[in-house]
Amino acid sequence: MRLRLRLLFLMISSFWKKPLGALDESVLDLRVLLNDIDVSKITNDRFIALMDLGRMDIAFRTGLLKTMYRNKWVPLATFDTIRFRYPLKLFQKYRLRTRIVWWDESTFYFRQIFERNGRVLATGYVCATLLGEDGPIDPGRILAVVDPSVTKPDRPEIVARLREIEDLIHATQADQS
Repeated sequence: MRLRLRLLFLMISSFWKKPLGALDESVLDLRVLLNDIDVSKITNDRFIALMDLGRMDIAFRTGLLKTMYRNKWVPLATFDTIRFRYPLKLFQKYRLRTRIVWWDESTFYFRQIFERNGRVLATGYVCATLLGEDGPIDPGRILAVVDPSVTKPDRPEIVARLREIEDLIHATQADQS
């Protein structure tokens, strides 16, 4: 997380924002700052870093942060991909929408959309987990703490495709060792 000041602001502002349920959408209104751009537009790697903020907003506003701290769980993005459509330039305002779309026995799947004036600029998907001392924490255990009444949604087709890609990458990593 390279956005320490934004993260601190997000954490403090979460005390005044409405709490979220596990499947509620986090919406962050942001602005492109000087350290976000290369020559004239926001950099590719910064989009990925900004996506961290959307997921942390969910952690803060669902009350998960206390449980993470108490249990020494740390967040880990295990796979992410993003499709860019339009650039963001210096000082432009934009919105980041983040939502959990599904989970399995070890991973949450997030959809994250960057938009400006109702136009989708980029769409990203992230597979993320919380790690404890013994490895990944079962999302069912996490959800039992933050939103026990949540019902698992149907698995979107995009998640099946992401899992295929993730498995393929994992297999090629094993071949290279």
